[in-house]
Amino acid sequence: MATLLWLVPLLAGTLLVRRSRRVASVLPPAATVVIVTGASFLTAAATGFVLAVAAFAAAAAIPAVARAALWSPDVAIGAPPLWLGAVAGVVVVWLAVAALRRFIVAGRSMTDAGLAGRRLPAADRLVVLDDDRPDAYAVQGLPGLPGRAVVSTGMLRALTPGQRRVLLAHEDAHLAGHHQLYIQAVELAAAANPLLRPAVEVVREAVERWADERAAVLVGNRVTVARALAQAALARTTSEKRANAVPSAVLQLDGSHIAARARSMLLPAPRPRRVLAVALAVLALSPVVSALGIGFAAESHFERAHARCASASAVSCA
Repeated sequence: MATLLWLVPLLAGTLLVRRSRRVASVLPPAATVVIVTGASFLTAAATGFVLAVAAFAAAAAIPAVARAALWSPDVAIGAPPLWLGAVAGVVVVWLAVAALRRFIVAGRSMTDAGLAGRRLPAADRLVVLDDDRPDAYAVQGLPGLPGRAVVSTGMLRALTPGQRRVLLAHEDAHLAGHHQLYIQAVELAAAANPLLRPAVEVVREAVERWADERAAVLVGNRVTVARALAQAALARTTSEKRANAVPSAVLQLDGSHIAARARSMLLPAPRPRRVLAVALAVLALSPVVSALGIGFAAESHFERAHARCASASAVSCA
């Protein structure tokens, strides 16, 4: 019963991530990105830890294992059934491998994007490419490598001067906010726990809205931002597809959900909801409680089993 109570915070964190689209509808995009990403990462880590503890506890209940580790036979009390421990072990290994593969893919993609940004001309954060195809994207830098906002001449010609300011402010907001890191973190969490997959699309949408809101603050006109979004998306979707794909770690101008983003720019700026944000942030941290509680409970259980074995006769422990 006590173990089940320790699982409640983990379930709460999972529910928060599963309902992340609801979170995005009531919080500003910046708060949504931070809270949903943090909840996803912590929930994935806590889930893996709990599964590993369950597998270890079930294995420890095997008499031969208990004797080898000098644990009392009482170590089997409260342990999960062997079949459940085996399932937990297989699942945690499978998820760990999936997370490792995702981490390697993300690392390669970030490296490719950083090196691609380094090879681009110009020394500052803005790079203008002589290309008739309308395009714009942000290349997140690596340590020692600056990030770059890349815009084609075709895109610049498709926009008015005011809309160009919006586009450049949008891409610069991606770099300043390190938005690509949030996306990579939530992708990693979803690989480690597929139940958290709904958060990926929510975070991707929210970082775009975060950049839109930042551009609106810098430009000072939300209607101009809405028009710039529509015009840039229209210019890109009517153009030929790019011959060479950019690395997946690049935040590229995306026409998806553009209507919803433009409509949000025609509304007043979202109000900070600090009390709700703090409450959801606490809920996002709750999986840590599960991991710590179950970890301490398991440690105490095995320490008691070892102490009982040490105080008993060798015959009784054998």
